[in-house]
Amino acid sequence: MDQLASMRAFVTVARTQSYTKAADILNVSRAALSRAISDLETHTSSRLLNRTTRRVALAETARDYFESCARIIDELEQAERRLIDDKTSECGYVRVVAHPLAVAAGISTMLDAFGATAPCIKIHLTVQDGPLNLIESGYDLSIYPPDRIANATVVNRPLFRSGFVFVASPQYQQRSAPLKTICDLPQHRIIDGREEAARKGLEISLDTSACSAAPLQSADLNVPGAIARELALAGAGIALLPEVIVRRELARGDLRKVALDEDMSLGGIDLGVQYQQASSIPRRTRTFIDACLGYFRSLDAHQELTAPSASV
Repeated sequence: MDQLASMRAFVTVARTQSYTKAADILNVSRAALSRAISDLETHTSSRLLNRTTRRVALAETARDYFESCARIIDELEQAERRLIDDKTSECGYVRVVAHPLAVAAGISTMLDAFGATAPCIKIHLTVQDGPLNLIESGYDLSIYPPDRIANATVVNRPLFRSGFVFVASPQYQQRSAPLKTICDLPQHRIIDGREEAARKGLEISLDTSACSAAPLQSADLNVPGAIARELALAGAGIALLPEVIVRRELARGDLRKVALDEDMSLGGIDLGVQYQQASSIPRRTRTFIDACLGYFRSLDAHQELTAPSASV
């Protein structure tokens, strides 16, 4: 046996005070066990065990050496168990709650690719847009705007930021009143597709106090983003939405950005992946987190997604 195996044999015999019991525990012959102890005594130039025909006892001078060997063996066994547990935890379910913005950004594409590379990890996905207490929710992680997470102790890894934009269909723009400045907005139906937490009243972002027409006080319709997009496509008005929600329609020309002469700042919305401290999550969850980071951060620049510069 090598030295580590000999140390394990020594510790087991000392603890059981029996060569026979130790041989059964280690699944080796009694003769092999005796050779291992003799080799270790030769290596240390010390007697480690006192043997009689009736019992085996730890030599008094070997007590410190026994405690050191026992600590090394115990730590090694714990490390081996952690490796086995970590490997076992590679497969199984990961419970994910995602914001609709993640759906708009193409999470379904990411899930298809992830399923092909990690077939033993099954993703259970729920989509919602309200405030979230991740720790009490029962989910393993969230893909969410960080300011909607109620827990200050969770880790947030930024994915991207999407600015809000005004969009309308070409048909709507052709048949409607000219729209070149902020002062023209009150002549149009405004469809606010931001979620409730982002709706502060359009007058906060748009200063219409200098306009001769009636100032814009609020949107005509406050609806979920998916509905606002469909209304805009149907020519029902001008929709205010995160750009990521309409990036495909903008690329195809089904919708167009409303370009005003004024330099407007409409704000935006961040998306991140949130989870509890890394030491407490299984390997399969960490694997999925890495996949989220890789996918969203590798989206093409033409999709108008930018990663935030700092974590929340």
